[in-house]
Amino acid sequence: MLKILIQGELGSFHHQAAEQLFGRDIEIIPCSTFSQLFARLDDKTIGLSAIENSLHGSINEVYDLLEKSGAQIFAETELSIHQNLIGLPNSDAKEIREIYSHPVALDQCKDYLEKNFPRADKIEFEDTAAAVRHIAAEKDPTKAAIAGVQTLNLFDVKVLAENIEDNPVNFTRFVALTKNKSLIPHPDLTQTGKSSLILTTGHQPGALYEALGIFVAHQLNLTKLQSRPIIGEKWRYKFYIDFLGNDKEAKNVVKDLQEAGNEVHLLGSF
Repeated sequence: MLKILIQGELGSFHHQAAEQLFGRDIEIIPCSTFSQLFARLDDKTIGLSAIENSLHGSINEVYDLLEKSGAQIFAETELSIHQNLIGLPNSDAKEIREIYSHPVALDQCKDYLEKNFPRADKIEFEDTAAAVRHIAAEKDPTKAAIAGVQTLNLFDVKVLAENIEDNPVNFTRFVALTKNKSLIPHPDLTQTGKSSLILTTGHQPGALYEALGIFVAHQLNLTKLQSRPIIGEKWRYKFYIDFLGNDKEAKNVVKDLQEAGNEVHLLGSF
């Protein structure tokens, strides 16, 4: 049985994404943080981590951990995120005084919360499912959580208000990670013809232009290009790049980028 490390608890969106990608015949290993997930990833486990949200952009911490870990991306899946206000069976939405959830989930419902619960305390929690577990254990009907409906299968709670996210076009992209490719369960998971890398160019005029020209020369279409400051190096940037290209094409473009004086970290082909 596949052992899948996720950030978050059972019932979290990570759990839902893992089942969407690998099916339900898997063993979920919850990790409290992204750092813990990467620390526990070995040649006997697969990792499943959020890497980007359509509203909030890239998760820089995950890119940093990927760059240092030696793990490779071998598959991805997208999940439509719908947030719900969840309380105890005897809760009344009008009586809610405290609302718990992950900070990103709270932010995704900011307008709804300001309009409907302006006086309630909004309390950050490490995970949406953990927030539901907390209110279920507290047994206080004035406390609620924001999470997905999958948590209803794990705790004695109910939905007080559904689909409360401010923007319904809310998707999170999750990537599957491995340090041992023999664990990959289905070869077709790795055949979507997409690759991802981190690029650091030289600090001279036209450096990025020349680097992107190499992708043009290989006739590879970019699907993502995002800059991020390099910590500790004033006004220098690295670039997250996704492009349509299989493993062989990715290795060829990496070779040419490196020969042109760029630093490149290939995160995987999937």
